[in-house]
Amino acid sequence: MSSYQVPVAKVELLSGRGFSVSIPDERGISLFAFHGKLNEPITDLSDQHWAADIVNTDANGRWTYTNRDVELHKGDVIYYWTTVRFNGVDYQRMHQESAVP
Repeated sequence: MSSYQVPVAKVELLSGRGFSVSIPDERGISLFAFHGKLNEPITDLSDQHWAADIVNTDANGRWTYTNRDVELHKGDVIYYWTTVRFNGVDYQRMHQESAVP
């Protein structure tokens, strides 16, 4: 049984509007999935405003979800959970959040 731990995601505000959520690449990862909601805690796995599967790393060698559609304000909270497919098995990191400073 694997003891793989999904990396803690890095959340960054983008210039102008939007945000990105990413994890570093490592051998064995074939998918990174982001599921998120703005200003409301996620109550179950289908409760989200945004959901995306990322199947390739970006130019910086990170698995990155980018959302330029949302305008964030001081005090907003992004609630989210992530999935990583590692060596063909899906692992989740649940109950994460990031506040806008």
